[in-house]
Amino acid sequence: MDMQRPALVRAMALMLAAVGALALAACSSQAELRKTQLATLSDQLPGNYVNPQQILTIMRVAAPLVGDQVFYLRETAANDARRIVSERIWSLQVAADGGIIGGVYGLEEPERWRVGTESPELFRSLLMRDLRALPGCELLWTSSAHGFSASSASERCPQRWRLEGDSIAFSEQPGAAAPPESYFQLVRRP
Repeated sequence: MDMQRPALVRAMALMLAAVGALALAACSSQAELRKTQLATLSDQLPGNYVNPQQILTIMRVAAPLVGDQVFYLRETAANDARRIVSERIWSLQVAADGGIIGGVYGLEEPERWRVGTESPELFRSLLMRDLRALPGCELLWTSSAHGFSASSASERCPQRWRLEGDSIAFSEQPGAAAPPESYFQLVRRP
């Protein structure tokens, strides 16, 4: 019996090592999947989206200090592009837990960045001190067969986003599932 015990211990150690290697491989493949999803989202997200009331401009900016992929979002009135409703910076990256997380920031001096859509090189000077983190507004992005969706990490800052093909929709309705009629639907302008 004592002679079988070392063999049993070795077999169990080998089995645990094999399970650990499989788990590590699964984590590695999940990380690669999330990186691929982040790249796809980053390619699909930029554009000018419109509806009768508003225009939402999303553009990638060269400001790597806040994340893997950085975007400037500007929402204006559809009938007057000078009437800016909202400006934000999104910073998308693969989180340590393997998901895609988007940090949401306000701009300390919004008027300084207003010409950024016409002069994207302006954002090369963007520093962390130019941003105001909006705690609780972080967006957790997921991928599906239809596209991408995101929801706030906290109910303090309720947001839900859907990106499907050439349309984007957002809602500020709290709750697990915002009703479809609460979404602002916008379509990418060619």
